[in-house]
Amino acid sequence: MTWLAPLILILAQALPAGAPANVDPKVAAEVPKITEKLRQWRGTWAAVDGKLACRTIKTSGDEEIDKIGCFSTLTCVKPAYPELKAIADGKGTEAEKQTKIRAKLATLQPCLSQHRGQGIATLALKRGGA
Repeated sequence: MTWLAPLILILAQALPAGAPANVDPKVAAEVPKITEKLRQWRGTWAAVDGKLACRTIKTSGDEEIDKIGCFSTLTCVKPAYPELKAIADGKGTEAEKQTKIRAKLATLQPCLSQHRGQGIATLALKRGGA
């Protein structure tokens, strides 16, 4: 799946009103660079003292890109956290709970894609000089 076309659309929508519809080639050139580095990022989340936290497990090598990964993760997990906690605290074997948790997390993929795309677009605008 390529993120380039949808991200160019997001970039175009992020431009101020009255701005030209064409995306600066410098900005567009940043999108695949940022996207590829974000694909290398791995992180995890947990509840710490009742608050969600994210930790980078494998860095992209770029702190701003790592922040996109964690921000997206926390933004999307937060609304689902009460249900995830209920599953974890509920009845069933650990294997059954893990299966239910994985299924719930899988439903968060559209949210993650959207927030990562927005983060990529914002960083591309910043780095591309727009």
